[in-house]
Amino acid sequence: MGTPAGSTSGELRILLGAEDRELAARLAAQFQELPDLQLVGVEAHSDALIGAVETLPDLDVVLLHQNLGPLPAFDAIRELGVRYPQLAVVLIADEATAEVYAAAMGVGARGVISDDPTLAELQNRLQTAGEWSRTMRRHFDSSYNSPMPGRLGTMLSVCGAKGGTGSTTLAVHLAIAVAYGKRSVCLVDMDLQKGDVPTYLDVQHRRSIADLVRAADDLDGAILSEALFVHKDGPHLLLAPEQGELSEDVTARAARQILAALRSRYDVVIVDCGSHVTDGTATAVELADTVVVAVTPDLPAIRSAKRLTKMWRRLNIRKEEDVVAVLNRHDKRNEIQPDLARKMLGLTLLDTTLPAAFRGLEEAANTGVPLDVKDAAFRKAVGSLTRETGLLEKRKDEDDEAGELARTGKSGKSGKKDSGAVITEFAGIIPLLCLLGLLVAQAIVTGLTSMYASHAVNEAARAVAVLGYDDPASQAEVRERTVARISGRWGNEDHLTLKVEGGYAKVAIDTPFLLPGLRTGFDVTAEAKIVPEGD
Repeated sequence: MGTPAGSTSGELRILLGAEDRELAARLAAQFQELPDLQLVGVEAHSDALIGAVETLPDLDVVLLHQNLGPLPAFDAIRELGVRYPQLAVVLIADEATAEVYAAAMGVGARGVISDDPTLAELQNRLQTAGEWSRTMRRHFDSSYNSPMPGRLGTMLSVCGAKGGTGSTTLAVHLAIAVAYGKRSVCLVDMDLQKGDVPTYLDVQHRRSIADLVRAADDLDGAILSEALFVHKDGPHLLLAPEQGELSEDVTARAARQILAALRSRYDVVIVDCGSHVTDGTATAVELADTVVVAVTPDLPAIRSAKRLTKMWRRLNIRKEEDVVAVLNRHDKRNEIQPDLARKMLGLTLLDTTLPAAFRGLEEAANTGVPLDVKDAAFRKAVGSLTRETGLLEKRKDEDDEAGELARTGKSGKSGKKDSGAVITEFAGIIPLLCLLGLLVAQAIVTGLTSMYASHAVNEAARAVAVLGYDDPASQAEVRERTVARISGRWGNEDHLTLKVEGGYAKVAIDTPFLLPGLRTGFDVTAEAKIVPEGD
């Protein structure tokens, strides 16, 4: 877009929106013959036109062609009226009929001119609109370029490289994460023949996107609310028809109008496009701010993604450089890792990868309750993905809040609080670890006591057999030999007891306790039969 240098204060500044290059060139030539009108730019797409208004100071009139896309001209006029109520918009009509004029006035246009106006018609119509715009501007305290209340919501389309790559699962969990991120979100099931969103969310609703087709030209809040289902976890749902054959009723024009109406009412619109190209999915891919292709780390999926994006380019739907891919079911053991997948795809691959959480997702898919996903890595990846795709703003102290919110519905903790919690928990575990170590060591000591008792009683039985045990001298000698078989605290007089009775030698050792000054009170005993030497 070119912008002429400076302008005098009396000149009206005009922004032209026209996809037809011949029409734009013809009007630009006429503006050169009108000294009071300055053409400050030309945009060939409605999204670019709306964005350009924010960057152009002191703009007086937007001149917009009826066939400008991808957003329909009347929807673009309505959007400009919501954002900039003091800005005049004039429609260029192929045929300036009474019906076109009434429709243009109904959405807020300040005038209608033909696509081949005379110099006088062009000057009069634009001067009238420009004077109105400047009069209205004087009634606003702030700069007229500041956007007024109203929005054009962010739209993200999720497509599968082929069937089974997880596009529906991804779209559902993104929608729930955004809803818990306190933004209004609508999830649209544009996989019109085989849409599975109702299954993943366990909902039944008799209305679908097919019910909006007939009213696509006159969509309002009441009509939309009848077709939408409000899920208990936050997202509003526009479902695919139960009868797959009704998908043929959703034309590109109807899909464009429906999606435009949703974008004007929600902060975020997420469209599940499935893996097939239809009029509806092609429109969703064309209009989306971001298109994400779900790819699994296998060669068939990567080749399918390349074929899909090349087909979009051939059909003038979307260029490959405007498409991003996300690697789903990633595992470190996979043969194809992100770096290799990026080279093979030839697309921008998001830094966030979704882990292979088969078991974690199985229960949620079977019950229709996405919040039942207990895989922390998957939840964290979804939260990271909402920020990388711009659905939620990234904050320094919250890297994965959206994923946590999708599971708990509670505010996440900051990094500092998490760090403090880890330190506190570790400090609480230390005594338990010490106690466990003490118990293990005590078990080892008990085993040693049993071994020493066995050695000691065998030595006592041999000594009694040789020396006898009838007088104090022999008893002292037997005990001395018994104690010599063991060492340390086990041979202490207070801990070792020796008895000879009934033809048996018996030894009892009090098991030492590891803590000084304490006794276990638990004796390990052993006995051995005395066999006299003469036997």
